[in-house]
Amino acid sequence: MAIDFSERVPIGAPAEVVGRIMCDVARWPRWTASVSTVERSGTGPLAVGETVVVKQPKLSPSTWTVTKVGPTGFEWTSRSAGISNVAGHWATDAGDGTCVAELTLSFAGPLARPALLFYSGLVRRYMAMEGAGLRAEVTRG
Repeated sequence: MAIDFSERVPIGAPAEVVGRIMCDVARWPRWTASVSTVERSGTGPLAVGETVVVKQPKLSPSTWTVTKVGPTGFEWTSRSAGISNVAGHWATDAGDGTCVAELTLSFAGPLARPALLFYSGLVRRYMAMEGAGLRAEVTRG
């Protein structure tokens, strides 16, 4: 059984604009304090099958594999001992030139529940930081 987290962020820009910013993962450390470094295996646009190593404060580096990419976002997966994660970063147009960015993170596996006893607060804080940073980056752009 998976344990799911989500953060919905209204943003005053079209979904494709927000999607481009989310897909430019190498720039995340510039706009969210929840990410220290990002190392991509590929160059150019984010692509299915690409691996990305993400380092976050207070956490070990995680290797993510991109599973879906579109004009309004992407999804990737990560595995560690006893835990598998699926994270989505998608924007949906609201029909008035604005959108809602939805950040999702799912934990599954035998160690997911015990790990989240310690880390659920940090997960929520980091997702909120990412959402706020994304909104700020879009308005700066």
